[in-house]
Amino acid sequence: MFCREQVAQLRDVVEEIRSRGAELAAVGSGNARQAKAFRQERGLTFDLYTDPDLVAYRAAGLRRDLASTFSFGALKNAARALGAGERQGTVQGDPWQQGGAFVIAPGDEVLFSQVSREAGDHADPRDLVAALPG
Repeated sequence: MFCREQVAQLRDVVEEIRSRGAELAAVGSGNARQAKAFRQERGLTFDLYTDPDLVAYRAAGLRRDLASTFSFGALKNAARALGAGERQGTVQGDPWQQGGAFVIAPGDEVLFSQVSREAGDHADPRDLVAALPG
């Protein structure tokens, strides 16, 4: 449900991101077949990569634990996602892995960084856009 919610939010800003000369990409923890089906199901027009071994997640310092998945904050986030019409489907990928959001400029300069504290703790897409030059 949270992945669905996040990509729906990102879909709303992808053209603005591109208008600033940047590109959007997402990383999931499912396998390649699941990523392809998710991309088609959600109508994504940006790249979706898959990292079932969680190498990129660890390199980015993203949380992976039971407590962040079932916290009080995660329950509040679930209520928000449900209110937005998102439903939990079959879990694909690592259910304990939390995400994050990064804006990275050429030369590996990090312009924005957000590490999710709990499930459903997404960066505001407007903050990602605001971090872009131009």
